[in-house]
Amino acid sequence: MRQAHSVCFVGHSGSGKTALAEAMLRVAGVAGDIALDRTPEEKNRKQSIDLSVGSCTWQGRRIDLVVTPGLGEFIEEVHKGIAAADLVVLVVNAEKPVEVVTEQAWEILRAARRPAFVFVNMLDKPLADPEAALNAVRGALDGKFVPLQLAVREGDAFLGVADLLTDPPASGKFTVSDEIRARAEALRAELVEEAATCDDALLEKVLADEEPSREEVLAALRTGVQEGRLVPVLWGSVSEGHGVRELLDASLALGPDGANSSGTRLRVFSLSLDPYLGRLAYVKVQSGEVRDGDALFNLTTKDKVQIRDVYAYSGAKLEKVGHAGGGSIAALGKLEGVELGATLDADPDAEPEPPIPFPKPVFVRAVTARSQAEEEKVSTALRDLSTTKATLTFQRDPVTKEGLVAGMGDVQLDVLAERLRTRYGVEIQYKVPKVPYRETIRKTATAMYRHKKQTGGHGQFGEVHLRIEPLPRGAGFEFVDEIKGGVIPQQFIPGVEKGVREALEEGVLAGFPVVDVRAAVYYGTYHEVDSSELSFKIAARTAFKMAAENAEPTLLEPIMSLSVTTPDAFTGDIISDVTSRRGRILGMEAEGGRTTIRVEVPMAETLSYALDLKALTQGRATFQMSFARYDFVPAQLQERLLVQLRAADAS
Repeated sequence: MRQAHSVCFVGHSGSGKTALAEAMLRVAGVAGDIALDRTPEEKNRKQSIDLSVGSCTWQGRRIDLVVTPGLGEFIEEVHKGIAAADLVVLVVNAEKPVEVVTEQAWEILRAARRPAFVFVNMLDKPLADPEAALNAVRGALDGKFVPLQLAVREGDAFLGVADLLTDPPASGKFTVSDEIRARAEALRAELVEEAATCDDALLEKVLADEEPSREEVLAALRTGVQEGRLVPVLWGSVSEGHGVRELLDASLALGPDGANSSGTRLRVFSLSLDPYLGRLAYVKVQSGEVRDGDALFNLTTKDKVQIRDVYAYSGAKLEKVGHAGGGSIAALGKLEGVELGATLDADPDAEPEPPIPFPKPVFVRAVTARSQAEEEKVSTALRDLSTTKATLTFQRDPVTKEGLVAGMGDVQLDVLAERLRTRYGVEIQYKVPKVPYRETIRKTATAMYRHKKQTGGHGQFGEVHLRIEPLPRGAGFEFVDEIKGGVIPQQFIPGVEKGVREALEEGVLAGFPVVDVRAAVYYGTYHEVDSSELSFKIAARTAFKMAAENAEPTLLEPIMSLSVTTPDAFTGDIISDVTSRRGRILGMEAEGGRTTIRVEVPMAETLSYALDLKALTQGRATFQMSFARYDFVPAQLQERLLVQLRAADAS
């Protein structure tokens, strides 16, 4: 018996993915509430934000339907859905077949080597043109796209689809005329020829002008689909009910089995925080089965994991079932410490699945609570939510002390703020983050400071002579003891080092940490009664600041590595824009109509780059960013920058 399998729907926002999945549930007999956009944020915005799951039974077989959002900022959910899918359906709008997320989702599913269909939706729209839509898909996406049906239109009306593998073709709201039959036969001949490229026996029949059976053609198509050599194209209009039943049939006839029969193996493809059930780990049962009470191993950490609560979907409702069979999607409750993408296996020595290639967050904002009293609550909520998302992080910058939230763009962070308000009852504000500059010195300098303080009883006394000198970028800090003859007793040297390290925390230009410096204590004096470690710490701290002022102190700024991938048409605009941001082009690679540009840019010039790049390229370019190194702020900019920084501190 063939196992359950999962079908993932991807595509640009507005193509009708959620409506298609809900229509499939309805056609399959699921009653009651089948809404897949369930969170308050999705209901308010009337669009998908998180990956959602539903389930139905068709022809006696369980099918889990996984729907992903269509906005580029939520591309993480597309990675998750594809990781759980046995078959991916790319849903396109017949009037606008190829949009930004259409291309991005196709690249992800092809890289993941998932079998795929294309479902051309909204053929009831006035500007819908099946032939133009197919040509657009073939022109923009790599793959051999083969229609399984003839889309039948009359004027502006979409009447239904004719199956190319039945005779006479199955009909919708139309009569199979001689013209429709002739067109279907011509398309059927093309379909059989493409199928024959995937099956030698079928190819022999075609070459011998023998008529193959429907089952022979389907078997060849099934091979071609599962090997990624063929991509079936189906037509429909969800709003008018056309093509839904046919998609269900085709997914079973041509899609792969969802699992094999070996030992239990699960893939954690998504995490969520349910307001009633707590933390849930969504898993694809890749083989075997899972039950309450099972003990599995997390192959990443080698820890033993106890399975407690197994949930599965019945329609659009999550129910506690205690068991999930091979190929199905389940949710596991009370599974703490298991990370996104983890492989759970009955064999502790098995190899884990490759990590899901999530993009890194690229849009950073400083976040503050509405009131000081809510700061801790906000921090806790942000840490909770960020553990469920690969493209959402929260941390506190050690230099600026700001809380920083990073995501894929402003829409994702707006959703986060809304989620904090509705689920946790806290309000937050975003602002552009401060740049974590650092300070260093350009030349060697010396200074002496004597700390002397006399009060009742023992006083304080310590004299330190200090030399500081620059080190190469990234070298950090070195402390050198050059004292000879015991002019400073050894028990006080740790105090000198502590004083220097305290001084490093706040530089002399704008109060940023000082790095890449060697400090040597080479002389000093002490008092037998009044000297102490504290006295020498105070003296060293002041001596360092005095020396730094004479050592050509300068600002260092963080430099970021950017990798921008864009359609070739925008390459010139991006290079010009990067150059205007003090960027340096490191190299370019062109492939398949897209160019990847590798650059280095100061962080200060990238704080709104996610928004600017979206505007510059209509959202068709993507980028990844990582820290590269610190480098000197150009001299012509430093004075102006210092004025701005000091003014900001004073305000």
